[in-house]
Amino acid sequence: MLDKQDPTEDYIPPFAPPLTGDEGIVKATWTFMKNPLEGFGPLCYRQPIVSVKALRTKIHTVTDPVGMNEVLKTKVADFRKSPLSDRIMKPATKEGLLVVHGEQWRRQRRGVSPMFAPRHMARLAPMVTEALDEFADNINAVIEAGGGRIELREAMADLTFDILAKSVLGNPKGMEKGKLKQAMAVALDVAGTIRPSDLLTLPNWMPRPIGPRGLRALKTIRDAADALLAQRDPDNPGDDLVGLLVSTHDPKTGQGLSVREQRDNLIGFFIAGHETTALTLTWALYLIGNHKQTEARIVEEVRAVAGDGPVQYEHIEKLTFTRAVIDETMRLYPPAPMMGREAVNDTQICGRDIAKGDIVLLATYVMHRTPRLWDKPNVFDPDRFLRDPELNRGKGKFMPFGAGPRVCVGAAFAVMEAVMALATLVRDYEIKPNPNCHPKLKMKITLRPDCDIVASVKRR
Repeated sequence: MLDKQDPTEDYIPPFAPPLTGDEGIVKATWTFMKNPLEGFGPLCYRQPIVSVKALRTKIHTVTDPVGMNEVLKTKVADFRKSPLSDRIMKPATKEGLLVVHGEQWRRQRRGVSPMFAPRHMARLAPMVTEALDEFADNINAVIEAGGGRIELREAMADLTFDILAKSVLGNPKGMEKGKLKQAMAVALDVAGTIRPSDLLTLPNWMPRPIGPRGLRALKTIRDAADALLAQRDPDNPGDDLVGLLVSTHDPKTGQGLSVREQRDNLIGFFIAGHETTALTLTWALYLIGNHKQTEARIVEEVRAVAGDGPVQYEHIEKLTFTRAVIDETMRLYPPAPMMGREAVNDTQICGRDIAKGDIVLLATYVMHRTPRLWDKPNVFDPDRFLRDPELNRGKGKFMPFGAGPRVCVGAAFAVMEAVMALATLVRDYEIKPNPNCHPKLKMKITLRPDCDIVASVKRR
């Protein structure tokens, strides 16, 4: 690792080493199964599309914004989510937005989108601030007790779950947050483990085994979702996400969500609503703690914009460098590093013929790091987003939330939450990861460190 203190040198944080291209099919397949991020060869980094035959299925890996936009936007009708993607998520959220297709998906999307419209962000921001204040009380207690050490991923999961509970779930009483967070971690770990059977062409109706541990975790999550929904009065359900799921009606058809659709969507938001932002903040604090110049610039910017008071919604657009750090973190460590699609029609992507039934892997992680598209792609350089403000407009080579109709419904909330949290934490605390901690990148649905990141914490 390069000297993080020398401003004349580039800082290259951990990355997933690609295959060399000399591996045989057995070793390459085994590497992909252990950790998909390490299963891409040099051609995937050099070419916009790479096609291989795996057993009876042809797989096309797309690492180019043109191809990504064709699959996700202009030719979206030619694709559906891949069978493996469906089978991974179905045990938890079979009838939710993350899995369903066609008119059922369009009806649900129209129903829940208003909750995350940009115009509602100002209303949700004070609840983010409240959660940050409570988190600060907990951190201060750790410091005063003489500990002064936290594990970043666990701490950020605690923070983002509390933000989710307060701002989106109506701050429910009686929820066993610790038990629910542990269950979600288990569910993601079990679901995200690639098995040999996943490489076979199996019928969509065939369930994917998750074992007793996974079943217990899913029961805990389902029970929590059912309890939240049961607490709501159908005639006055409230204006948070739970209330919206209970009361929503498709503006076109007038149809509401079934009880199963309500529950499965709530579970989807449990999982996606805090895990991805927690990981972004974990990686961001790791990067900042290893790069003094970035840390100093954030502190200076936040103090100039917000002083020593709460970071508020109206401050976000002025925190340009802090936002650039979040964007650069999601470029290097996109929370969802890969998406799978199945062709339902014969079509073309990047000029290559795609047959009905072919699988397309949209490798966001690789696209974000290919030298074809980025200068010094493995270098941590938040200023690239200031030099080119169009990068985070979701139209080109930076796609942390996907694109097209199925773009992450909570993207605006996730960015607001991440910027407010990072600005507050870096301004108020000096957070330093163990200098001997060099985590490897591991994909288990999301992109996570393969080990604990323990950091010292002290007030500024």
